[in-house]
Amino acid sequence: MPEVKLKIDECVKKSFMRINGQLNGSSIKIYLSNKIKEEEAKIIELNLITKDLSSISDNFFYRYCNLFRLDLSGNKLSTITNAIESLVNLECLVLDNNRFKKFPQVVENLVRLKELSLKNNGLTEFPETCRGSTSIEKLNLSDNKINFLPLTWKNMRRLKSLDLSYNYFKSIPTSIEQGMPILEMLDVSGNRGMSIDGQIYSHRIKKFYCRNNKTRCLWFPKWIFSGKYYQFDELDFENSSFSIILIPPNPKIRVKVLNLQRCNFTSKTIAAVLCDIESIEYLKIGNNNYCSDGNLFTELPLELINAPQDLLKLNCRDVGLPSIPPAIKNFISITKIDLSLNHISWLPNEFCFMEKLEILLLSRNTLIMLPQNIGQLEHLRVLEISNNHISSLPESISQLKNLQYLDLYCNDLSELPEYFKDFDNLVGLDVEQNFIDTDNCQLLMYESLREANRVYNKSELRLNGPRVEQQSTHLSRSTSSLTNSNDSYESSFDVSFDMSQECYVKTDDNWDKEYDSSDDFDAYNPPVINEIQWQYPRNVWTNPMHFCPADLHVPRIKDIIAENYARGKYPIRAAIVEGQFDNAD
Repeated sequence: MPEVKLKIDECVKKSFMRINGQLNGSSIKIYLSNKIKEEEAKIIELNLITKDLSSISDNFFYRYCNLFRLDLSGNKLSTITNAIESLVNLECLVLDNNRFKKFPQVVENLVRLKELSLKNNGLTEFPETCRGSTSIEKLNLSDNKINFLPLTWKNMRRLKSLDLSYNYFKSIPTSIEQGMPILEMLDVSGNRGMSIDGQIYSHRIKKFYCRNNKTRCLWFPKWIFSGKYYQFDELDFENSSFSIILIPPNPKIRVKVLNLQRCNFTSKTIAAVLCDIESIEYLKIGNNNYCSDGNLFTELPLELINAPQDLLKLNCRDVGLPSIPPAIKNFISITKIDLSLNHISWLPNEFCFMEKLEILLLSRNTLIMLPQNIGQLEHLRVLEISNNHISSLPESISQLKNLQYLDLYCNDLSELPEYFKDFDNLVGLDVEQNFIDTDNCQLLMYESLREANRVYNKSELRLNGPRVEQQSTHLSRSTSSLTNSNDSYESSFDVSFDMSQECYVKTDDNWDKEYDSSDDFDAYNPPVINEIQWQYPRNVWTNPMHFCPADLHVPRIKDIIAENYARGKYPIRAAIVEGQFDNAD
């Protein structure tokens, strides 16, 4: 095996020019010295992506005979010559986004080929003598027009990963049901109307993907519970609507990741699946996207989950859940829970028994308060309870010394607790759209945290990374300087990037900095809010783990006041009777 690993970008420029000239059919002839030939012989990885190639000469394969990996994606290739057999060391061949209508049978003669990718080629057929390569371990045939596999492919005894997603299969191919004995990963996602209630011959299957399979009479695969399989790394059925769920009483299975998001499950049908699974580490039963035919639960059957101590993550987002059962206390090892976009109005005290919980997402519910013993969640690092109706925070929240991100946006808070200044690890805080007194000196601390949110790089959220440590140290220095004087605030925190300048254009920036009695809020005469023109921010993505700076929130104060009027938050103005104040001094 060559000791030197060179890519095409590391080659001599003359050699690179000659490659392009020959591959494009040009008659350019460039003299190659012995040194250039030696450099070509050392190349073991070659990338010719989107070079507008329609054919490849035989001489090309003879010159680069020591290649281990060849990537020809994004070209116009429809055939490959037999000269590719000269690449006796080739292990990975990528032919994505080309024009192969028929499977290139010549690759079967590459005795060391382990990975082959023919994604998005418009493949429709296979040669009659196609027997399949016995050396391939990973095969990608996704995004084509294939509706069958040759029966002879069952002899591919080294194949471990097979991607058949987004094709025209109506059922699991016979070659998979009768062969491929060590297959570990099978992806049949996007084959609309495909029946998956067949069987898989390989008893080593660990990952099975069947996403985006919408059909009226889709059976939940019973072969999973046939007793032939015991341990699965991942079962993914997201956005596949199951109408028939009949699971025989067979030995239970263990699953590390079970994804049943947007599968039209109810409390009854999800219970039928969960009770036959021995152990789950990551359970996804929410609806990450707004849809009319997603999961809908009137209750969460947590008591039916076997081995609850093994569950580490739970996603139950946007399923119309009205409450949390007390059985949540059994998940003593769970680290992340997402219950956003539900109708939860209160949390049971058993919720705080999960002492290893690190991330808790409860935004857009109807919570009016948090459990009094929430301080028991001593490992909690992220707490998101935005868009609720919380008017006060329990005192035990001061015990959350590891808290790093706290999102209280759009609640009914009237003040900030004093213990907020004792959160040494807090690097992100959002208390916009509440009813906090603007003269409260605590807002100075909040301002620095909000600026920290603006500076924070959303694409690199690492709760334990060096960036967090650097910001927390910077923040502690800035908050300590705030206690001395207001003048030190401007110099204590250096804001290198203010995203609000790009997202908002304010109509009036001439604010009166001095206090005046006319500035006091009058409940009978709410202030007129200046209109703010919204411009969609660039490079900002919605993610529950990315805390949005205050100026990027779309709901404005004007909308909050209108909502509070509808809820009867402000007193009704009393009618004035004629002559009522005639005798007033």
